[in-house]
Amino acid sequence: MIQIEGIHKQLQPLVDKGQLSARKIVALIELKEIVERFAQVPFVPEEEVKLMEKKFGAKPEIITWGDYFQTEVASRYFYYPDEDFEKIVSTIRFDIISSIMIFKNKSNEFKERIKEEALILNGLEKEKFTEDDEQILHLSILLQYYEEMGLEKAEISKEDMEWFESFVKHYEKEVS
Repeated sequence: MIQIEGIHKQLQPLVDKGQLSARKIVALIELKEIVERFAQVPFVPEEEVKLMEKKFGAKPEIITWGDYFQTEVASRYFYYPDEDFEKIVSTIRFDIISSIMIFKNKSNEFKERIKEEALILNGLEKEKFTEDDEQILHLSILLQYYEEMGLEKAEISKEDMEWFESFVKHYEKEVS
């Protein structure tokens, strides 16, 4: 059993069984680093960690947003081919940057309207969704990232912006 630095210990069984290739491991380490850089609040607030430790005698294993995203992606998509797995990780980075760009300095009214429209859509059949409906649902996910991860305090670096623009160009080429 080899514990890999930067990989959450809950993923050790996937590593031990050879279900995470070297490319996936590198992508997961990068994912954690990216998410930790942007997230301005922990996944589980410190007060909650203390309460859980007092109540159950142990801290939760998933405390940071990096832990959360890394374990979710690895456990849900470990069987995907490396290239598809890497696209998932890139899409998460793209979505986090997008959420900052879209919602930073936006009014509460704008955010509330997105939430209300998404709430209405969640009660409807997905087969009847229009492209606009799909966009509202995606915006609501980005807004959830923005609010829950404290992204209003996050800054987008020059490197992240360059990466974002290259991602958009690459995607535009794939679509056309």
